[in-house]
Amino acid sequence: MAGYGQFCPIAQAAEVLTERWTPLVIRELVYGSHRFSEIQRGVPTMSSSLLSRRLRTLERTGVIEHTDGEYRLTTAGEELRPLIELMGVWGEKWVRRTVSREDADAALLMWAVKRSVVHEHAPEGRTTVHFRFTRTPEAKRCWWLVIEPPHTDLCLKDPGYDTDLTVRSDPATLAGVYMGDVTLATALQRRDVVLEGPRHLISGFARWFGLSSLVGIRHPM
Repeated sequence: MAGYGQFCPIAQAAEVLTERWTPLVIRELVYGSHRFSEIQRGVPTMSSSLLSRRLRTLERTGVIEHTDGEYRLTTAGEELRPLIELMGVWGEKWVRRTVSREDADAALLMWAVKRSVVHEHAPEGRTTVHFRFTRTPEAKRCWWLVIEPPHTDLCLKDPGYDTDLTVRSDPATLAGVYMGDVTLATALQRRDVVLEGPRHLISGFARWFGLSSLVGIRHPM
């Protein structure tokens, strides 16, 4: 990215922070992703080569450090945390669109769902949840969450465990539930989201299926 040629600190900060994808890469680090593969799951349509370049730039400018195969925010990077969080709040309040099919990437959705599992309300032991999406490319149609509190793994291939609960929907609908555009109860009533499995797992789904941290922010009238 060419510099702005200004001595203004805002302009110089923008030279580092406003390259395409960079704020989203920082978002992933703020949310706790440390390995390259984890960061990439949060930006699934970003090429590996471009992600590598952005990470090198952030490392060179002192925003992150790379040791033992992990990327972590430096002191300078940690100071960006409230800015990233405020960007989310501002975006939710002023510019976010209702989730459309074009915006509902199944890979990003499932990564968000995985990170939002409310482990204290999840079933004890190991629970394997199979998500089956319609209206999405075949390569992103099936996902598995393997929940073993306090950990959850996300798999694009069958992990080999018996399925305990199946969730059927399309990415736009489930993303709308996750973002608070429609309640889970309404989506279930309309059968836009269908749960298949034992009664106790169906009834408990709403307790551990976490929503976006931005749900509840008041929109302007």
